[in-house]
Amino acid sequence: MYINNDQFKERRIRAVKEDVRKGGSELSRSALEDLKEYANTCDAESPADLKSELMDLAMQMQLARPSMAVLWNMMQRWIDQLAGMPEDAMDNARQYAMEQAEALQQMSVQAGRSIVQAMSPQIPPGSVILTHSFSTTVLAVLETMQTADCKVIMTEARPGIEGRRLARALSEMKIETTYIAEAQLGCFIDYADVVLLGADSVLEDGSVVNKAGTYLVALAAKDHGVPVFVAAESFKHSHRRADEIELEEMAEDELQLPAIDFVRARNIYFDVTPARLISCWVDESGARTDFANESKAMPAGFLQDAITKRKNRS
Repeated sequence: MYINNDQFKERRIRAVKEDVRKGGSELSRSALEDLKEYANTCDAESPADLKSELMDLAMQMQLARPSMAVLWNMMQRWIDQLAGMPEDAMDNARQYAMEQAEALQQMSVQAGRSIVQAMSPQIPPGSVILTHSFSTTVLAVLETMQTADCKVIMTEARPGIEGRRLARALSEMKIETTYIAEAQLGCFIDYADVVLLGADSVLEDGSVVNKAGTYLVALAAKDHGVPVFVAAESFKHSHRRADEIELEEMAEDELQLPAIDFVRARNIYFDVTPARLISCWVDESGARTDFANESKAMPAGFLQDAITKRKNRS
């Protein structure tokens, strides 16, 4: 049964714009799921018409979340793949589009797994990990720490309060967790052995676009000698500079400020953390401590040594 194309696209674009709970990779895989559904149910008269409709939805999704390079990159990769769409029959065209979206979803999932496999064995038992907001990759790393007696310090990540989602997941894993407001970072950063963050975009110089508050986390970590590791698949890499990034601003009502004369609420959801505050970038190809270099397989003991040095300074 075919759908109303315009209504479908409107609903799905609105859902992408308003979803403040998912991290960039998770949201991108969800967008690919929407594209799979649209490929299967779009009302189109020919493969060429179908391709046009699919490209239109993908391009609208690219623009829906300008702070998330991963969404742009995933959609662009899928658009590029549509060049090979069969033109002989509608069923073949639909199947091809769905298969390409599924392949990209699997690539993203595998990239996250590769990061976890590289990082998890190098985190010593008993380590204290500080994180901010919600990242599926960071959560997957923490999931492997269930029997390692590690502890987590995490922020609530207002105003979206994504931290609550992470807190519930860590509770189910029985990982001892301290939940704080960002304003308490100065009080708790010295207890951390390592800061582990995800990212929504990694810019051309290694600066990181992530949930607002990430910059404050990295500043506090730098001041206290705590290494900052950013785990982000290469789909999140962008060729843009910090001054070219649009930092998304959400509705001011979310801040729950009553009407006050001469007071304006601002609700910017992302900030940019300079590369100088980041100790290491980890993607599916490995790690790098200088973003100008290519990622290489993480040396045995690399992360463990960084955490051990931090422990010895404490």
